[in-house]
Amino acid sequence: MQSGITGKSPHHYQPIPLQPCLVPSNTPTASRELHAAFASFLSDSSAFYLPVTITRESLTPLSPVPFASSGEDAFTKSLPSLSQHLEPKTPIYLMLRRSPSSSTFTAITYVPSTAPVRAKTLFGSTRISLVRELGLEKFEETLFVTDAEEVLEAKQWADRAGGSKDVDENLLSREERELQSVKRAEEEARHGTQGTALGGLGGGGGSSATSGGSKLSMKMTAEARTALQGLASTTGEGAVVQLGIDISTETLTLLSHRDSGVQPTNLASSIPSDRPSYTFYRHPSAPTTALFVYVCPGTSKVKERMVYASSRSGVLEAAKSEGVEVSKRLEAGDPEEITAQRLDEEVAAAGGGNAESGTSTPRGGFSRPKRPGKR
Repeated sequence: MQSGITGKSPHHYQPIPLQPCLVPSNTPTASRELHAAFASFLSDSSAFYLPVTITRESLTPLSPVPFASSGEDAFTKSLPSLSQHLEPKTPIYLMLRRSPSSSTFTAITYVPSTAPVRAKTLFGSTRISLVRELGLEKFEETLFVTDAEEVLEAKQWADRAGGSKDVDENLLSREERELQSVKRAEEEARHGTQGTALGGLGGGGGSSATSGGSKLSMKMTAEARTALQGLASTTGEGAVVQLGIDISTETLTLLSHRDSGVQPTNLASSIPSDRPSYTFYRHPSAPTTALFVYVCPGTSKVKERMVYASSRSGVLEAAKSEGVEVSKRLEAGDPEEITAQRLDEEVAAAGGGNAESGTSTPRGGFSRPKRPGKR
């Protein structure tokens, strides 16, 4: 059986088979030590964060780190203490308390882009299980980051909370302003608050989509529309439609498609690693609905990131208008993060939900763009 996806698009990507060693055979589980350490962390209001790592297929705790102060600025003053656990090539989980009085927490998954592929895959695919085992109700936010600065800098936290609107962009360089635009586009696309389609996406002949009260018009090629309609009319297990955006014309295009037969273990090898893409996939365990997989590699150009990030809602609406029902949305910064294990977990978690309420990582799940000079 073919492991890749084939189609008539001029954009053709040779499938790169996943090596068995890259996919963990067993899902790491929380150790008794972790449950005990987390219970102690919950009861100790002076504890700022609890680091968690994976040792011999077990989620294990490291020593908790206290707040640097107890005042109103305790969080900001304590951020530098995170650096001792943010190594350039070593992923880690951080269970973080926003203030000494907080009763809910933030779960951070730090997976640096320079980490070994197996470590990326292991930590990326286990983060959902970790939060579930510790108790979903205890976490108000989950973050997936690839750069230490994304959690060390107070400004990054302010940006995620909407504080970026107060930044004087005249003080920023052209590239920094572009990166600010990317971040806003990502947050707006996540929460359905975009006011207009970025870069003039839209025009005659496109399928209209509505999100967050604003009308998004996606231009789409006939091949892309036909592929989506075909996906909507089939319940073939392993069916795939992969879409991209032609940046020059800002048109949704068909990259590749297949009517059936793509196994979860082979999906990642068919996703481009050098450009963003949108993939609709009928998982064999739930062939009546589709998973929506958005991958934006860290090497993508700023313009690509901006356009793709701001267009996600429009793409989902365009697919919906062609009859494609999406049960779950996934985001990743590398195709190798889309493992069979993660796909299985997301399908199980969807439980018949819909794309509006079911996201794999509610906030901050998409790997944010690197700062200039750090790619």
